[in-house]
This record gives sequence, structure tokens and C-alpha cells, in this order.
Amino acid sequence: MKTFRNPVSPFDAPDPFMTYDPVTGYYYALFTRGRHLELFRSRYAGDIVKGGDSKVIYTPSGERDGIWGDIWAPEMHKGTNGKWYIYTSGRYLPQPSAKRLFIMEALSDDPFGDWQFKCKPSPDVFSIDPTVFTHTDGKQYICYSRVDGGQLLEIRELVNPYTFGDKAAVIARAEYDWELVPPYTGTSAINEGAFFVKHGNRLFILYSGNGCWSDHYCLGVLEYTGGDLCEASSWKKYPMPLFTYGNGVYGPGHASFFTSPDGSELWCAYHGMKEHNETVTAAPRYFHLQKVDFDDTGYPVMGIPVGCETDLTPPAGEID
Repeated sequence: MKTFRNPVSPFDAPDPFMTYDPVTGYYYALFTRGRHLELFRSRYAGDIVKGGDSKVIYTPSGERDGIWGDIWAPEMHKGTNGKWYIYTSGRYLPQPSAKRLFIMEALSDDPFGDWQFKCKPSPDVFSIDPTVFTHTDGKQYICYSRVDGGQLLEIRELVNPYTFGDKAAVIARAEYDWELVPPYTGTSAINEGAFFVKHGNRLFILYSGNGCWSDHYCLGVLEYTGGDLCEASSWKKYPMPLFTYGNGVYGPGHASFFTSPDGSELWCAYHGMKEHNETVTAAPRYFHLQKVDFDDTGYPVMGIPVGCETDLTPPAGEID
């Protein structure tokens, strides 16, 4: 069995998304690459960046589709119609501050095939970090970080994989010290990078708080408590972070979660910095993987990152 060590990227790879597709037998990964969307694949989790295949599947053209660049935090999810979609955000005007969500659609069942620009969904508001959840009843929901002073989490129903419904709710705003970037100002209250995690009969949203350039960037937890998913009262925020810096990995966050090939394990893909960021300015963030545990009640347990000198056993069921 081939072990691996973190980070799995030798270069800056922020906002990682990773999934395993049992149909093709590949892991697929995306992360922020600036001017384009690049899809990675491998049979082995630890080789997803260093030893796998990659291809650029989209380069924006403002004149053609209204996206000018700054593509952040892409995620790939399967729609209820069986097609693959990538949800992300980009700059829709030459100005850097004009960020909007947009959606890509795969043209075949193979995620490593061709893709097309599908649409910019409305409402047309400054939003980043979209993620999608498919309920057991087949209905889909999207959660994203909307900028309104600070950054808040909003959930919205989907009419279909690429069309927003009318029902929406703000379900989280930064309120605890560990979610706020010191020195605190209104724009430094950050909740972003949400991801749905279903475990047994419990549904969580694991999200990032604080600033991605800070040592104290970390993961927090929301839990669905029942009722309409698009009601703020249906979600509970926990007062303590789930995953914080340690073992020489700083600012762990903007995580996605995927199931091992045999379905028995949940794994986390996240980014972290290699050094203490004393200047609290933009710094390289590297792609890490870590297995997630759950306590006796079904609540996720993560703690701190495993060290970069630790050999990790691949996800269960990975073909040798």
C-alpha cells in the first residue's frame, strides 16, 4: 500500500476541491488557478497533483462569456439530471471587485472530457465559494459566501442544477472571536468556503472563518436542526472551531470533503501555509489531505493538521 505525505501539491494550490467517482475509478481535483479552470485526476489520492493527469478545461474571455478572470474555488458536483457541473466564481467586469458566480457543464459522462460555459445564475450579487448539496428527496441546494459588509453564508434552493430558485436564507455571519480577522472591522467578519457533510442522520455545513491569509484561518460547524433548509432557524452554529493550526501547518481551511473508494471513510481536502504568516499578507497555500473521524454522537472530529513528516495511509479501497 502506497503511503503519502502532505502537502500533496508542490506549489500554491488554494481552495482545493476533491471527489472520487466510482464510475470512472478516478479522484478529481480542482483549486484556484487564477486565469483558468484546470482539472486534475489520479487513481491515487496522494498523487492527485504530483503524479496524475491534468487539463485546462476553460479559459475565460470577457467578450465571449462575460468572465474576465480571477476564477476562485471551483467545485464539481453531479446534477439531478446526471450531468457534471462546476460551480465557481469569476470577475465579470474588468474591475477586480466584480465577482459573480458562474457554472460550467460537462458535455459527456466523463469529467475529463469537454466542458462548456453554461451561465451566470441570478440574483446578480457579489458571491464566491459556491457548493452544492443533493437532498435524499432529490432536491438540490447551493450555499455560497455573499459579500455584504463582511462575508456571510447564504443557502438557496436550485430549480435545476444551473437555475436558482426564489427561496433563500442567510444562515451564518461571523460572530465569534476565531471567525474575525484582527484588528476587527466590518469587512473582516468572514464566513466562507462552505461544504455540506452528511453523516448518518445528521447534516452539517463545515465552513471557514477568519481570513485565508491568517494563521488563525480555521473550520467551523453549522448543523441542520430540521425544517426548511432555506430557513435561518433550521441551522445551528457551534461556538468552537473544528480544525485549527498546528504541527507546522498554519491557516488550515477552505475545505472540501470526499468519500473513500469503498465508501467507509470521509476525507478532507484543505489548504494550509507552511510557515507562520507574521505579516498577515497573501502567502502560498498548499493542498493537504486528512481523514475525518466522528465521535459517538456522529459529530465530526478533526483537531489539528497531521504533520508534513507523517506518512498517511491512502483512503480505504484505493486500488494498489
